[in-house]
Amino acid sequence: MKAFYVPWLHMHQPLIFIGKELRSNLEKMIISKDSTEAWNGRLIARAYKNPATYVKKLREEGFNPRIILDYSGILLESLEELSKRNFFDFEVKGEKIGNIIKALKEVLEKYPECIEFVATAYSHCYFPATPEQDWKLQIEEWKNVFGRIFGKKHLEGVKGFWLPELGVPGFGDKLKFLVKVLKDEGIEWLFLPLQAVENYENLSYEERIRICCMPHLLEIGNESIPVVFRAPHYIIDQQAGCLPEKILEKLREVERIFSKFSEKPPLVVPASDGENGNVMMNEFFPLTFEPMFKDYFEEFNSSTISEFLHQFYSKGGEIKPESRIRLKLLGASWINGHKLWLEGSRRLGMVEKVNSISKKFHEIEKMIVERVGEVEELKEARKLLLISETSCYVYWNVDFWFEQGERILEILNRKIEGMAKKYL
Repeated sequence: MKAFYVPWLHMHQPLIFIGKELRSNLEKMIISKDSTEAWNGRLIARAYKNPATYVKKLREEGFNPRIILDYSGILLESLEELSKRNFFDFEVKGEKIGNIIKALKEVLEKYPECIEFVATAYSHCYFPATPEQDWKLQIEEWKNVFGRIFGKKHLEGVKGFWLPELGVPGFGDKLKFLVKVLKDEGIEWLFLPLQAVENYENLSYEERIRICCMPHLLEIGNESIPVVFRAPHYIIDQQAGCLPEKILEKLREVERIFSKFSEKPPLVVPASDGENGNVMMNEFFPLTFEPMFKDYFEEFNSSTISEFLHQFYSKGGEIKPESRIRLKLLGASWINGHKLWLEGSRRLGMVEKVNSISKKFHEIEKMIVERVGEVEELKEARKLLLISETSCYVYWNVDFWFEQGERILEILNRKIEGMAKKYL
C-alpha cells in the first residue's frame, strides 16, 4: 500500500524584554537596526503565515494538501497582538503579510480537513526540566489561548500533543504522570522522537522503519496512550531540505520495507521547526510542499494523523501486543539526550531557580485561595511562572537568554511576596 506522507511544522518564538515590557522576539527582530536581523524577522513572519497561504492556494486549485501544525501559546498570543495593531502590514518579496491569525483562522474554518493543529506547552517548556506540578498548567493555558483565538469547535478537534524539543521525561513515574496529565486534558495520542525507544541504538534500519511508520501503545503501569513517531532525518530530512523526488524515493523504500511487517500502509511524519533556517523560511513550501501535493499527489497518500489512526487503528483496539513500546529509562529528545537543557552550571542553576519559585508560588497560591479565593494577581503570577519556564532561556547557554529568564523570575518573586503581604 502507498505510504502516508504527513509533514509537521513546529512553531515557536519566545518572549524577551524590549525596554521594560515583555514582547515577542519576533517584534524585536523586525524593528532591529541590523538589516539582516530585520529581514530575517520578516521572513519568519511569512513562515508563520505560509501554512495558511499554501493550503488555501492548493485547495482553490483543486488539490488536497495535508499538514500538522503546533504553535506555542505565547507565539499565538504574540501573533494575535501584533496582527491587531497592523504590525505585519509589510511585504516580503511582493507578498503582503497582514493579519497572520486571521489567515490561519480562515483556512482552518474553510478547509479544516487540511490542517490538524495539535496541543503543546503554552510557553514551550522543556518537560524534563519543568516542575511536574506545572505540566498541567502549561497544557491548560495553551488550550485557553487556542480556544479563545480559534474557538471551542476547533479546540475540540485537537487530539495530539507535541512535547517541545520532543523532550521525553525519564523514569517510569514521571512518564506515567505525563501520560495521565495528557489524558486528563483530552489528548488522545502523543508524538515522540524515535530516539526515545528502548535499545534504539542497536535497532537495524528495517526495525527502525517498522517502529517509526506505525502507531504503538505506550504502557506505563496502569496508564497507556497511542504514540506516533517522528521520521528520523535519515529517512526525510525536512529541516535541511528535501525535494519531492527524493521524498518519493524514500517513501517507496519505506513501502517496500514496511510491507514485510504489516499489511497496513506506513505512516511517514517528518517534523521540524517551521521557521528555523533558510530552508524553512524560503524553500519548504514552494519547493517541497506545493509540488508534492500538486504534481506528485497520485504517488502517495496523506491525511491528518488523527484521521489515519481512526481509519487504520480505530480506538487503539488494533494496536497489537507486539506494537506496545518501551521507552528509555532516562528519557530522550529530538537530539537524543537532555544536555542542551540540563547540562552546565548556569543551566542547572536556572532550573533550580524555577523549581524553587514554582514551589513558593504554589504554597502561597494555596493559602490565598483558601483565605480569599482566586484573585487577579494570582492569574498574573501564574502566567509569569509559565513564561519563566520557556526552554529558550537555558537552551542557548548565553548571557542574553539567561538574563531574560532571570528578569522574569525577579518580577515573579516580587509579585509573590507582594501577594503574601497583601492577603496573608
